[in-house]
Amino acid sequence: MSRFQAQTNAVLDQELEELRQRLGLAPSQKADLLREVASLAAWVVRQAEAGRSVEARRGTEVETLSHPVIERLRSRHETSAVSYVALSNAEVERLARILDRGFEPTPALRAALQHLASRKRRPPKLRWKKTA
Repeated sequence: MSRFQAQTNAVLDQELEELRQRLGLAPSQKADLLREVASLAAWVVRQAEAGRSVEARRGTEVETLSHPVIERLRSRHETSAVSYVALSNAEVERLARILDRGFEPTPALRAALQHLASRKRRPPKLRWKKTA
C-alpha cells in the first residue's frame, strides 16, 4: 500500500475534519476520507469532461456547480471535437467526393428524422441508478 502525505494548512485541515465528521468517519480513517472525496471529485470531473453540468435541486430551487476547473474541462470538451480531426490529403479528397454527391436519405430515415423534429415529441425522462 502506498503512502500519501500532503502539506496542509489550518483551513484545509478544518475543511477535511468537517467532511470527515459529516461522512461519519472516525479520526483514524483519513485514507477513507480521501478515497471518498477523490471518488466524488472524479465523478464531477467525468461529468464536466462529458459536457454535462452538475446541479443541486431542492424543489424549484436549482444551483449549478461552478468552478474554474470545471469551466476549463467543459471548454476543452467543447473544442475537442474540432481540435483532434486531422485528415490526410487522400482523406480530404475522399470526403470532398462524398460531400459533392449530396445526401438522399431513405424514407425510413426521413420518417425517423421527422419524428425527432416533431413539436409534440418530448425527450425521455432520465433515470440515474442509485449507487450503494
